Amino acid sequence: MDGGQLLKMITTIYADYNKFDITLLESFRSPNSENSTFKGIPMVLYRKVTRLLPSKDRRIKFRGKSKPGYIRPQAHTIKEFADTFAIYYDNNTILHLGRP
Repeated sequence: MDGGQLLKMITTIYADYNKFDITLLESFRSPNSENSTFKGIPMVLYRKVTRLLPSKDRRIKFRGKSKPGYIRPQAHTIKEFADTFAIYYDNNTILHLGRP
């Protein structure tokens, strides 16, 4: 450490899958202007997508509309009432789909 500054290490992850899985994940890739890495993923794909993507430095946010009997906070909802979800990786994590 020089001058009291912390050096952040960049984590690069290569997720090498078959063409079908890469195409599936790429269809939910967020634009570069957003903080999320993937968004708008339907809940029916939750198990598949979360098993495909590495869990290191990963956060999941659930999205959806309010349902009868559940008034959600504006920014998110709980998994039980979610329609879709988004996946976030830390800012110092770079995820590549496919081989280096």
